[in-house]
Amino acid sequence: MAITRLEAGAAEPLAIAILSDPARANKFAGVQKDGIEVVQGSFLDFKCYQGFDVVISLAGNAVMRLQPAMIEAAIEGGVRHFYPSEFGTDINLDGVWDFRYFRDKVVTRDHLVATAKAHPGFQYTLLLVGAFSEWVCGEFSGVDVKKHTVRSYGYPDAQTSVTRTILREIRVRGDHLTFQQVIGVLEEVQGEKYDVQYLDPKEAAQKQEEARKRGDEVEEILWAGKTVGPSGKVQVPLPLDNDKFGFKPETLKQTLTRLYGKK
Repeated sequence: MAITRLEAGAAEPLAIAILSDPARANKFAGVQKDGIEVVQGSFLDFKCYQGFDVVISLAGNAVMRLQPAMIEAAIEGGVRHFYPSEFGTDINLDGVWDFRYFRDKVVTRDHLVATAKAHPGFQYTLLLVGAFSEWVCGEFSGVDVKKHTVRSYGYPDAQTSVTRTILREIRVRGDHLTFQQVIGVLEEVQGEKYDVQYLDPKEAAQKQEEARKRGDEVEEILWAGKTVGPSGKVQVPLPLDNDKFGFKPETLKQTLTRLYGKK
């Protein structure tokens, strides 16, 4: 989780810090030489947020459901702007809002709306960037870049976006491709033909339900997530606001070339 300290009218933050669980703080030892402070403590302790104005949550699947409590702690600590861990699709799309993988994001959005009404000086921004290129072409989506195989729970013509942002409401995205086209770009970059099989998403849904029944929430979310990209649930719809920014999003091909291209 990133936290920043601002000064009124300043173009740059006075300080940027990382709020980390003490058990994982050693992961961030290298950033301190760049002037980034590491605050060790609980995401749910308001004292950890004191002296900071902005929070960017990087909560992963396992702790996503704790974000409403994080928001309350941050506000108590004096934070005025919260960016939840919202990276991904526009969950307002039909068939996405009630999808299990996004349930905790929906709860967090609802909490932010209610909190902003209760605290007039509090604001929030939703950062939506479509699918991360490494993620859509990685193990989570059933893609093995070493064995050159695809075993994805979804469909070749499923639409996938790879970039977006919302500031009530600003939309940015890079490429918008079918999943088959995504794999085609990967084949082109690596110069390898992939062995592709599309699996029935109902199989993943069954495994998801089995995990829910035995109380394994991490596994439940994992199986729900396996169908996100390959079944077309990661999209950033038009209209776009790419022209509001002074940069051009990296294309999928550029990203994959950087990651997997032949040296």
